Amino acid sequence: MKFARRIPQGDKNISEELLKDGWKRLKEPKSLAIAVLAAVPIMIICGFISNFIVTRFYNPIGKIIEERSFSFTISIFDIIYFILAMLVLVIIHELLHIMFMPNFARSDKTCFGITLLGGFAYTSEKISRSRFIVISIMPVVIISIAFPVILGVFNGFNGLIAFFIILNAASSAVDILNLILILFQVPKNGYVINNGAETYFK
Repeated sequence: MKFARRIPQGDKNISEELLKDGWKRLKEPKSLAIAVLAAVPIMIICGFISNFIVTRFYNPIGKIIEERSFSFTISIFDIIYFILAMLVLVIIHELLHIMFMPNFARSDKTCFGITLLGGFAYTSEKISRSRFIVISIMPVVIISIAFPVILGVFNGFNGLIAFFIILNAASSAVDILNLILILFQVPKNGYVINNGAETYFK
């Protein structure tokens, strides 16, 4: 595994070899920008579901309505803390993807990185359909479903943590979109290979 500044570029020769070997190209958005736009409805749904889970244990809006007042202060340290917390969330999210990728620690085909638009986890290893499903959903399952339940049981919520849990769910929309594409196009016992931004299956 290595750190990269961007997702590796696809190799045209590899694409041709995959097609000759019987692999098919997945029908998917041709750019990240298009994928994000296509995932907006999923983003809203994920955000609502996560908010529903969080508010079972922590509901500051309900408290504000009940008390009919609220106040807050923001300092430069709060802003720095928020930025650092955001960076930690992105790193944890991507590492949760990577931890479920095959041979992630030793593979030179696996990488992750942080950009101004967020983070990414990538591998060009051959992955089974079932493994791809696990890789896709682990960050949202662990951070936005299991974690808030644990926090709720131990009364560990605060407003910032609740915000990041919901944000993680919403920002997982592209992951869920990719998962849906795999579920509907790849055979049950099929495999997936990434070549840059292109995905192939067999």
